[in-house]
Amino acid sequence: MSEPGESSPPAVRASDADREQVAELVRRAVGDGRLTMVEGDERQRAAYAATFRHELAPVTADLEATPGPAAPPAVGKGTRPATTGSVAVMSGADRSGAWTPGLTHRAVSVMGGTNLDLRHARLDPRGLTLQVVSIMGGAGVDLRGVGQDVTVQAFALMGGCEVVVDPETTVEVTGVGFMGGFADQAGAPNRPDGPRVRVTGFAMMGGVSVSRRPLAVGGAQ
Repeated sequence: MSEPGESSPPAVRASDADREQVAELVRRAVGDGRLTMVEGDERQRAAYAATFRHELAPVTADLEATPGPAAPPAVGKGTRPATTGSVAVMSGADRSGAWTPGLTHRAVSVMGGTNLDLRHARLDPRGLTLQVVSIMGGAGVDLRGVGQDVTVQAFALMGGCEVVVDPETTVEVTGVGFMGGFADQAGAPNRPDGPRVRVTGFAMMGGVSVSRRPLAVGGAQ
């Protein structure tokens, strides 16, 4: 018990790595059947919305011990996790601002919507693979100004995925459609040696489109 007049220790702010550790535990629990997809979606949103570490504890209290403070990066500033993810089940998931996607980021939308804004994301020369699943839902992917090679592996079932690139990016679209399709509306890039975005996958009674839009000064729309 604290002595009279003794103040409680200050709350410690959660880092991106702290939040991602908890979100990964939730994804594993959904994968092995301990949580439903709806429960997983709710808990992942709570994890990503957490400001302090103590707010992360209830998210996985009935799953596993909540991870302690994240270990320092092994190779210096800018280290990224292998995988990260977003889930939207009859709801929305938004990743934007200065966030850190893994080398592979999986986004699943089931009768919901996902927004992946990579304009200010922390990436590195290893690039990024986005695995985007839209089932009777939609996903928006903004890759303007990313400056690195990106592969988008899209699966759309009665849903859609819209990818936006900037004028400097080279686009390759190789997806297959069945009663659906992949639409390359980007046109030719302004330069041949810019970053490359490859869009592949499968669309059934759904669609995947790629368009080109300028990146305004300051990263505005």
